[in-house]
Amino acid sequence: MAWWVEQPDGTVGTCLLTRLAVLRLLTNKVAMNGAPVGPTEALKAWRRLADDPRSFHIDAQPEEQEARFAAFVESREATPNLWTDAWLAALAVSLDYEMATFDRGFRSFRGLRLQLLQVNHG
Repeated sequence: MAWWVEQPDGTVGTCLLTRLAVLRLLTNKVAMNGAPVGPTEALKAWRRLADDPRSFHIDAQPEEQEARFAAFVESREATPNLWTDAWLAALAVSLDYEMATFDRGFRSFRGLRLQLLQVNHG
């Protein structure tokens, strides 16, 4: 939350995949420590994210993204998160955007500008 509050208006880009991930996580029992929200509440969060002045929707899919995506996944062991993570990393690299995430796995994508966020427990 501290990272989010510090962001200036119009500087946090979200694409459809990241916004869908918000819905998936909010309704996931494990991710929400046993207290997931229902679809109605999750959709309210979706709308708040879209309406927040800090965020903007990334509609573009740059021409070079598909080639970057393929390069990120070729010769790797397939894991359930590889496909989505590689697609997001390729999008960020193709647009020259920095990615902010808690997921340390994104360090494996060469050329990705990455800000690893820390969980603050208190």
